[in-house]
Amino acid sequence: MSEKQAVDANGNFYTTIKAYLERNQEKHENRIYYATDEVAQATYISLLKNQGLEVLFMDSFIDTHFVSFLEQEYSDVKFSRVDADLDDTLIDSEQENEIVDASTNKTRSEQVKEVFEKALNRPSIKIRTEALKSADQLAPPAIVLVPEELRRMQEMSAFLQQQGVEFPDSHTLLVNTSHPLIQNVAKLSQGSIVQTDGSQSPSAQLATQICEQVYDLALMAQKGFDADGMKAFTERSTSLLTKLTER
Repeated sequence: MSEKQAVDANGNFYTTIKAYLERNQEKHENRIYYATDEVAQATYISLLKNQGLEVLFMDSFIDTHFVSFLEQEYSDVKFSRVDADLDDTLIDSEQENEIVDASTNKTRSEQVKEVFEKALNRPSIKIRTEALKSADQLAPPAIVLVPEELRRMQEMSAFLQQQGVEFPDSHTLLVNTSHPLIQNVAKLSQGSIVQTDGSQSPSAQLATQICEQVYDLALMAQKGFDADGMKAFTERSTSLLTKLTER
């Protein structure tokens, strides 16, 4: 084993920045992917590992601040937290322009984006649609992304004020258009009609609830729930399960 690599008594593998960059030069040159919470960020870590991308774990308290120091030392290297954005290698670009509605000439991405924007109705949430690759076909229906710069500003502010880090209202919901659940929601929404009294039809209501549920499940991975959010999630889960068992 080289001096740039080591394993401790618990089997944890350690490496240097230089060795990491050398190992991954062909896959993602001058870019380092890192995680701060192996459990909370498990979905994001799995997506990267399934495509052969190596993730470093920086999960101690000092590591959050140590990354800023490393960026100064390695000015030509980009440090990317796994839940800040997705690498292009995780996206199936061949599905992006697939037309699914001949009457409107809309692609699946355009259709799904409209459905989620209408269902969530939250201007502070940016809806982004991509077809995600997954080696085991278990890519999530959606994930929440927070820009690296915004997260660090909030973490630094919370540290200086000795407060907990609040999840930012402005963030991105990346909806996986290749997931069967998302495709089924789009079809369900297409078949919905407006009632004579202006209210939503049962299928439209179900589509809206599923969109909200997909968003909340993605939010859970980011620990973004407050008390009201958890209450709404629990009540909606019960409602959805009841509706499904009635069919």
